[in-house]
Amino acid sequence: MNTLVANDIDLVFHIAPLHYLPFIARSKFLKSKVTLREDGFAKSHFRSKSGHLDVQRGFGDYIHLSTVGYPPILEAKLAAGFPHICLSIPATVLQGVEFALCRFNVAMSRQLRRDGKPGFAEGPANGSYYGKHQIPIARTEVEQQQLIQARNGEMLEVLVKPPVSLPDNTRVSVFSADDREIAMTVLEKSNAEWSVSLANAPGYRACPQYSKACSQFIETSLDDETWRGNGLEFDRV
Repeated sequence: MNTLVANDIDLVFHIAPLHYLPFIARSKFLKSKVTLREDGFAKSHFRSKSGHLDVQRGFGDYIHLSTVGYPPILEAKLAAGFPHICLSIPATVLQGVEFALCRFNVAMSRQLRRDGKPGFAEGPANGSYYGKHQIPIARTEVEQQQLIQARNGEMLEVLVKPPVSLPDNTRVSVFSADDREIAMTVLEKSNAEWSVSLANAPGYRACPQYSKACSQFIETSLDDETWRGNGLEFDRV
């Protein structure tokens, strides 16, 4: 059973820098860090402040989705002037797909089960530890149902084994008119029949330096489908 759909959670969301959109739209899949490395992307492609932490904590081979479309990480990135997108994906794409739920930010949580420390307590409000995971998750239907009820509408991370196929009714949300024009161009040239919507993000204004770097990156990516980036990653700028 898809516990998200069963609990009236009809959409899941994926946050990404705008300059990732050509790769996503061209393949029409979301992939994990492990899969992207196998596809030829260098470590410099991923967020320098958090990308390696997913791997260290046992979550490198998951795709990270969310049950809310405007999570704190998106708010922080937009406030810093970094062009980002939010993909809205029907939760039905997870039907028959293995996924887990987590109430914690996998990359940013400071309370971990490692070095003899107990980490978060297991239970209905947190989930259980599996394998080398340093943070508890809800993997079984019972655990997921309990966690959804305990969180009562608050944000959950949705951790999915790759890949996630993106259907034609995927929606791309952007947060400025300029970003919308870029996104629409990317989708047209990538033959992705997704809709683009302009969402409200109070105070967001792309930093000219970041916007220029993003546009140059996208232009190169669209011109050369074999290109795997130049290490542009806004945490390093």
